[in-house]
Amino acid sequence: MAESRYMTAAVCTNGHVATEALEYGTGQDKHCGVCGASVIAACPNCKTPIRGFFHVRGVFTTAPYRPPAFCFECGKPFPWTAEKLAAAKDLADELEDVSADDRAKLKTAIEDVATGGPRAEAGAARIKRMVGKAGTTVGQALWKISVEVASEAAKKILTGG
Repeated sequence: MAESRYMTAAVCTNGHVATEALEYGTGQDKHCGVCGASVIAACPNCKTPIRGFFHVRGVFTTAPYRPPAFCFECGKPFPWTAEKLAAAKDLADELEDVSADDRAKLKTAIEDVATGGPRAEAGAARIKRMVGKAGTTVGQALWKISVEVASEAAKKILTGG
């Protein structure tokens, strides 16, 4: 075995981790034990294995594994990320007292925080401002999803941490 490498993860299409290291012989279920969704071990778009636990020979860690949001090979969002983004955009359409133009800006901001690019922090500030105005259950749900998909920098702006 190599000195250090990524193991292959198996994750359901809703984002529940079946295993962070298929090579250890666990998590080879076809369906998720939590939600029943299909379990995948490769990107549906390019078939590249999902990066799991980073194994370093001789090093033991208890760091929690979080499945990646995007494929490192093709850059497409994994199904769990795509669904969260779609849900957030759907919720943006349900916000009351928000103009169509502001809804469009909010949807762009959701994409920006998820990708973690140069516009992530501006997107986070926009989401925080617009959702703060809404103050509804829909707004709270939109904020929660935005935090889940946000890059670390954007997450700090959204949560104030």
